[in-house]
Amino acid sequence: MKLRLEPYQEAMRGYLLGHPRSYCCVGLGLGKTAATLSALNDLLVDGAIRSALVVAPLRVAQLTWPNEVEKWDDFNWMEVENLRGQKPSGKAQIYTINYERLKDLKSLDFCDVVIFDEITRAKNPQSKRIKGIRALLRNHQRWGLTGTPRPNSLLELFGQIRLLDDGERLFPTFSRYRDAYFYPTDYMRYNWVPKKGVEGKIYQAISDITIAQLSSEYLEIPDTVVEDIEITLPTRKLYEELEKEFLAIAGKTEIVALNAAVLVGKLLQVCSGAIYSETREVEVLHPAKLDALAKLLKRLDEPALIACQFIHERERICRTIKGAVDASTFQGDIEKAWNQGKIRYLVADPRSLGHGLNLQQGGRTVIWFSPIYSRELYDQFNARVARKGQLQPPLIYRLICTGTIDDVVVETLRNRGEDQNIMLQIMANYRKIQ
Repeated sequence: MKLRLEPYQEAMRGYLLGHPRSYCCVGLGLGKTAATLSALNDLLVDGAIRSALVVAPLRVAQLTWPNEVEKWDDFNWMEVENLRGQKPSGKAQIYTINYERLKDLKSLDFCDVVIFDEITRAKNPQSKRIKGIRALLRNHQRWGLTGTPRPNSLLELFGQIRLLDDGERLFPTFSRYRDAYFYPTDYMRYNWVPKKGVEGKIYQAISDITIAQLSSEYLEIPDTVVEDIEITLPTRKLYEELEKEFLAIAGKTEIVALNAAVLVGKLLQVCSGAIYSETREVEVLHPAKLDALAKLLKRLDEPALIACQFIHERERICRTIKGAVDASTFQGDIEKAWNQGKIRYLVADPRSLGHGLNLQQGGRTVIWFSPIYSRELYDQFNARVARKGQLQPPLIYRLICTGTIDDVVVETLRNRGEDQNIMLQIMANYRKIQ
């Protein structure tokens, strides 16, 4: 199939060709992979580069990039080689590797361009994997791709930008960046918030290497409908005891939360209807969310993606809901099976199914069995159906136990989403001014 880039893809392609260091904040569904491949194609054909390395999440590295190359006649002359512990052969034009395997790389002499797809994976400035590849980068062209540049905090921008520009724009070290633009809100200096008026300064500092494209400006995707299904928590007494004491007894299971972070996970599990014991055995608490899910699916009477955080959630859903398939155990091409209508209900962890799959042809509905804090994973999972080619209004449902940690998570997502949209809009305006 011959590729015909949309105008916004042409703009991205031209930007990449004109900027050896590029931070591409490109909205979900705008085809950033095809636009990037088109830019690489020009460089390869002109002899400007020998090859490129794509660093991406596992599924994206192994499936999305090879599939995109194979899909278009313009690119299928390229050879794609996935690095799984072996050295680059020197015969491929595109090499792919997942972030977890970066430690295997000893040199980047085999490539001239390094592309960090979903560069938010580099948001932790202390990551050993990211430090390792930074030490290997020399005069390489570096392109960072993301649809969610700052899903949680402006602090997360530093690691991404430094990977591209070696600290030229936001200081060489995280401590200097943090101290310049943020202040601590507690005595122990654990929590930091932006100083007044610094957001614009940060965006301006990186504007010369940034292109921002919002999906809403270019795609004719119907407005997404979001609905919260409110549920009364049957085990309220257990929940409140655990919340207050960090300790509770469920049946024969002792539930212990060692700290606040563990407590959040335990409370989410109580809301979902089951919880792990200290020996990893599952104690079933109540069927409230399962019953609500079954009722919702019956009302919708159409395929749905069901997002879960915990293994016991997936297992309980697949045992209870007829037609439910656990994505982690599925054998074969899950994208094709879904889009061809062979899967009625696909149950998945958003961390494993949040990137790289185009599922808009098989359905339009996403159901969050338990909410998640990560705005990036939330947006990415929803974007499996809310993307170009979706002919119906996407439906997002969230099963919420009212007056619990579920409400807190949803509110946090909303606030982080507002920050996300503000940043993308500001960056888009900077590009228009330039």
